[in-house]
Amino acid sequence: MRRNTISEQIHAVLRRDIVCGRLSPRASLSEQDLVHRFGVSRTPIREAMIKLADEGLVEIFPQYGSFVGPIKLAEVLDSQFARETLECAAVEKAIAQMDSRQADQLKAFLDRQRALQRSGDDEGFFRADEAMHAHIFSIAGHPTAWQFVAGAKAQMDRVRYLAITILRKQPSVVAQHALIIDRLCARDRDGAVAAMRTHMRGILKTIEILRGEKHDYFAEKDGNPQPRREAHDQEARKRPQ
Repeated sequence: MRRNTISEQIHAVLRRDIVCGRLSPRASLSEQDLVHRFGVSRTPIREAMIKLADEGLVEIFPQYGSFVGPIKLAEVLDSQFARETLECAAVEKAIAQMDSRQADQLKAFLDRQRALQRSGDDEGFFRADEAMHAHIFSIAGHPTAWQFVAGAKAQMDRVRYLAITILRKQPSVVAQHALIIDRLCARDRDGAVAAMRTHMRGILKTIEILRGEKHDYFAEKDGNPQPRREAHDQEARKRPQ
């Protein structure tokens, strides 16, 4: 395989691991460990890490090493604002396009989420959540607009994954989705938009809670924060003397 293809695949895996929380904010990313994990040379690892750094998901400190970046609150809030605007517009347009088949499809998405909640499948629940929102954009006649939303919300998704795994918010999310779908199926434009707006703003309360429980996961302001001292020491012990 071409080297850049390998680096792209490594980037995709690490990006997923960071966004879904398998790699915690500020965790050390040892180049040696990654070489062993993926069975490749250092070059594609470094290419993937540079791309992740460009996305704000990794921080690279010369002489110290690389670390999972903190969750940047400014980017989360920007993503929330953009997503709320587009999602409410999509709901409003979907009202005019809804038919009985599409209503049944939305209800099927909701049934799927409930089943995944009962089974404790957090990642499956997250994917089903995404699929429902993407389908609303499709009903509205703007499926490509969802790609803009999906591509710009990595930091926001990190908060959403934490909410699912730490705060166990699935029941609340399902209830909000149920109200959105109910209002869509009733062709209640104002009700559907209001339900979506409430759903989109739920992350603001989530941030407030998580900042209290996981304060070191977040970066309050833009800048170049230093990695934690214990992370420095851990990485230094791995380097040959």
